[in-house]
Amino acid sequence: MINGRHVTFLYLLKLIFKEKKVMKEKAFETHVDKEYGRDGFQMTFANGCTISVIFGKHTYSDNGETTAEVAAWHSNGNWMYHQEGDWIEIRNSSDVMPRRTADEVAKLIYSLSQYK
Repeated sequence: MINGRHVTFLYLLKLIFKEKKVMKEKAFETHVDKEYGRDGFQMTFANGCTISVIFGKHTYSDNGETTAEVAAWHSNGNWMYHQEGDWIEIRNSSDVMPRRTADEVAKLIYSLSQYK
């Protein structure tokens, strides 16, 4: 199980995602949570996939010094995980990709934008 606060953050992301189904999604958004000391951003691609990159306290990162935590999901509601060069859709889960370097994040962003 993930730290209680972290699960709450992921749960909030999921709620925000569900709420946005009614509204038009923005391609870029920022995450700033001063209370918990987290920063980050998310990008939504034309293929309906969204990637979220966060760093700071209570995340699977080194506070953004060299790594960040990455989460991804599809517009169909499935969370996604990148494993062995492929994106895998996961139902009823909220797995994140911990401690990803800047180079890894860049590759994840590009590969998710190309997901079909």
